[in-house]
Amino acid sequence: MTATNARRTDVAFFASLAVSAILVVLFGFAQLRIDKLGTDDFATAWAGARALLLGADPYDAATWTDTVLRILPRPLLDTAVYAYPPWVALALLPLGALPVELAGIVWSAATISLALIAVRALLRAYVPGRPWTHALVGALALVSAPAVVALLLGQWPFLFVAMLAAIVLLLRADRPVAAGLVAVLMLAKPPLFVFSAAALAVRALWPGNGAVGRPFLVTAAAAGIAAVAISWLIIPSWWPAYLIHVAAHQVTIEPVTLQTLFITLFGPNGGWLAPPVLLAMVAAGLQFHPLSDGWLPVWFALSSAGVVYSNTYDVLMLLVPIVLAAGALASRRRAAVVLIAGAVLLFVVMWYLHTIYVRGYAAGVPLLMFVIITAALWPQRRELGARLASPVASSSQ
Repeated sequence: MTATNARRTDVAFFASLAVSAILVVLFGFAQLRIDKLGTDDFATAWAGARALLLGADPYDAATWTDTVLRILPRPLLDTAVYAYPPWVALALLPLGALPVELAGIVWSAATISLALIAVRALLRAYVPGRPWTHALVGALALVSAPAVVALLLGQWPFLFVAMLAAIVLLLRADRPVAAGLVAVLMLAKPPLFVFSAAALAVRALWPGNGAVGRPFLVTAAAAGIAAVAISWLIIPSWWPAYLIHVAAHQVTIEPVTLQTLFITLFGPNGGWLAPPVLLAMVAAGLQFHPLSDGWLPVWFALSSAGVVYSNTYDVLMLLVPIVLAAGALASRRRAAVVLIAGAVLLFVVMWYLHTIYVRGYAAGVPLLMFVIITAALWPQRRELGARLASPVASSSQ
C-alpha cells in the first residue's frame, strides 16, 4: 500500500469514526451510557472485584446479596452469587479499586479504543488501499446495533473484537507467545469461542505450521491453565457455587442461539433442527484447508453462529471474520458482497430486531453471515493463498 493510499484509508476510517461518534451523541446513546453507569452489566462484573478488595466472598450465597447492596447504589441482582468465574474478578481488581461510575467510564473508553485500534490494524493488513471498506467497517464498529448495545450495557464485545484481531495480527507478525497470552481473554466467556479456539488449535498443530503454531498453542494452554488454577487456589469457594447459582440461572434465559432461532421460526419442536444444522456448518468448515486464508474467517463466523450461549451484542464479533474474508477473497466483487452483506445484517437487520424487541430471530444474523462468508470463499477452500508462499508467512498464517 502506497503512502497516498494509506492516508486515504486513514482519512476514510477516522472520518467514519467521527461521524459515528456524532451520531452516538445526537441520538442520545452517550447520555444513556452515562445514565446507566452503576446499573449496567459492567457493574455486575465490577462487583466481584470490589467485593474481593473489601474481604467479602463473591460466591457465598448467604452473604452475596447484602454485599452487592452495600457496594452498588442500584444493584442488579440476577444471581445468588457473583455472575462470573473468579479469574474475571481478579483481572478486574484495578477497576474494582475505583468507584463504579468511574470504573465504567474507564472500561468503556479502554475497550472501545482497543477495538478501534485493532480493527484499523486488521483493515490495514488485510484490505489495504480500500477507503470505502475502512469507512464502512469503522462505522459498524461504533454505530451498528450490537456495538451500541455493547456500549450501553458496558459489555465485553469490544474487548473480544480487539482480542481476535490481535491474535490474528500477532500470528501474522510471527509473535506466537504474545498471541497465546492474548488468547487467555477467551476465558472471560468461553462459550463464545468454542469453534474459534478449535480452529486456532488445528491450524497451530497442522504440519508445516509448527514454528509458530506450537509456541502459540503451548503458551495459550499454559497461561489458561495457570489463570484457572491460581484463581481456584485464591477463591476455592467459587465451585460448585458458580455451577449451582449461575449456570443453572443462565439456562433459563433465552439465548441467541440456533435452537432459539428455530424454535421461534417453527415452534417448540423446531429446536431439533439446531444439531444437524450445526453439524452441516462444521462439515462445510472442514472443507477448508487449515492453512488457507479462508480457514479463520469461516471458523470465526461459525463460532458466532454455532455458539451455545450468547446475546445480541456478541454479534459484533462478526466484524473480524468479515474483514478477514474480504481480505482473503481474490475477487473484489465477492469481497464487496461480503462487506455489504455484513453491513446490512449488523446495521439494518440488527437495528430492526432491536426496535421490535425480537431476540429469537437474532441468531439468524450470524447464521446468514456464516453462509455468505463460506459461499464467497468456497472456490478458494483448498488454496493456501499468496501470504503462505514464504516460510515466515506460512508459519504465521
